[in-house]
Amino acid sequence: MDTPFKNLYDALPASVQSLAVTGYSILLDRKRYGGEYEKVKRFLQESQWYSEQQLIEYQNKMLTQLIQYSYEHVEYYRNLMRNYKLKPSDIKTTDDLQKLPVLTKELIKEKFNSLLSDEFKFNKVEKGHTSGTTGSPLEICYSKNLVNFNYAMLDRQYSWAGVNLGKFGDRVAVIRGNIIVPLNKLKPPFWRYNYYHNQLLLSSFHLKPDNIPHYLDELRRFSPKTLDGYPSTVYILAKYLKNIGEKLKLDTVLTSSETLYDFQRETIEESFDCKVYDYYGSAERVLFTTECDHHAGGHIGMEYGITEICDSGGGKLEFGETGAIVATSLHNYAMPLIRYKTNDMSAIKNDQCACGRAHYLLHDVTTKAEDTLVLKDGRLISPSVLTHPFKPLTSILESQIVQKDLSGITVKLRVDATFTDDDKNALVRGLSERLGKDTSINIQTVDELERTSTGKFKWVISEIDLNI
Repeated sequence: MDTPFKNLYDALPASVQSLAVTGYSILLDRKRYGGEYEKVKRFLQESQWYSEQQLIEYQNKMLTQLIQYSYEHVEYYRNLMRNYKLKPSDIKTTDDLQKLPVLTKELIKEKFNSLLSDEFKFNKVEKGHTSGTTGSPLEICYSKNLVNFNYAMLDRQYSWAGVNLGKFGDRVAVIRGNIIVPLNKLKPPFWRYNYYHNQLLLSSFHLKPDNIPHYLDELRRFSPKTLDGYPSTVYILAKYLKNIGEKLKLDTVLTSSETLYDFQRETIEESFDCKVYDYYGSAERVLFTTECDHHAGGHIGMEYGITEICDSGGGKLEFGETGAIVATSLHNYAMPLIRYKTNDMSAIKNDQCACGRAHYLLHDVTTKAEDTLVLKDGRLISPSVLTHPFKPLTSILESQIVQKDLSGITVKLRVDATFTDDDKNALVRGLSERLGKDTSINIQTVDELERTSTGKFKWVISEIDLNI
């Protein structure tokens, strides 16, 4: 949120802030649920029961169209295919994708302009950013149809969990990364309302033992059908309930954006007396998985994109083998990402789900395995809510947050030559908005970031006990 608007918002009474949140949601609603959204939603309701052969035929049809379009309108792919002596007609099936090399984050940054379709203008197209937790933040351009498809996939996940998402739908509580309650607020309410979508929006930035009872009281009062949030944040509430020997009955809990560990799932399901549905959607919009009521893994949205599991050289692995997720969006004509190599690891299961849907099942995705920050005032901060200030700063090559005591954090950065004091100040300002002025933020530029003894990278390292 821009500083002038943020200052105005922060000065408003809580009741008026809820009206502002609702108004903003109405504006977003037109973008997300306008256009071809209803058409895509109906298609996904039908295609969830496609046979494996039908799904593959659909993928091949959409891939053929995407390859032809990319050759005609995207300079990067036209040059790439010419260099590999390929014509669009050489790539007609998902297996033919092996003829092309993988697309990396580094290549997207380097070839950004040539990856943008000549039918789209940069200043008018929808944009998104990756978190940049294990590398440099990445900007991606989206076509309108992709935005509609993404939210139709989210609707499918909600419907599989038995929840009606959307305008005046079922009551939904959300605890994610948006700063909807000013950090200087020391007393409840630590939440705001989106009346248009029937949502209770809980702050992720006021979670401390003294405040958690207020959150639980409001959840009981609001009586949502589901709670949707980061696994680490929902786990904080669930662990508190478990420690005091209480339960808070919900119909379902939905989680995403982080790895959901077995111990988290077990505690959440025990404390909220319901099943967890974990979904996965990449910020690059190349892969979306949804969990059904058999909870056997994430159903890959095969209508959304093509997912491969590959070795370090980009070679396709067999089902059951673990490797890097390489995925192709079938609906992003503004900036086609073909064989995009993500930072995530997984495997496609050999077995089909007992629910009867033919969509391939993805094993648990290994993404960010990070620590939770503990602040001086007792608040517990999920690492996922800290990604937002990094997203616009493409001059950051790698970043890492280290907490050794309650007084503050050290942010270690590996940067390129374009990194400026303005970038540094913007990062400090964004983190301060989330952590508060009492938390010192020390920025260090380094040549190399810390790894574990086994060589693994952690974006957030905290040496403080959670005490929950």
